Amino acid sequence: MIQEPELPELTAEQIDALRRFAALEIGVDQLRGSLAGVFEIDFGPGQKTSTRFRVPEPGIEITRAHIATALETKRLGLISERELVQWATMLLLNDAYILDPVDEDFVAEWLNDISLTLDGS
Repeated sequence: MIQEPELPELTAEQIDALRRFAALEIGVDQLRGSLAGVFEIDFGPGQKTSTRFRVPEPGIEITRAHIATALETKRLGLISERELVQWATMLLLNDAYILDPVDEDFVAEWLNDISLTLDGS
């Protein structure tokens, strides 16, 4: 196992892609392309990830506003249910994201509900 100080830091472009993904400005395929070689995710049963980057400090904060934007985007039909599920799952499983400490329980509950309850097939 590689110790975290030996892992590469994310580039400015990769951090920007993570922020843009959280805001639903890019999709999961674009994010995967940006993170190729440092982060992989399998959305299949068991949802496996492989992380090979140093966790950014501070992390990219996910807030109540992100949840509201995602739900509104889905309601308007701009993203599919599957895309919403993958969005929530990525936010939960990628260590670059942190939950807003003020609303951590709320954000965690909503992300878990979206990721685990909806049928993203």
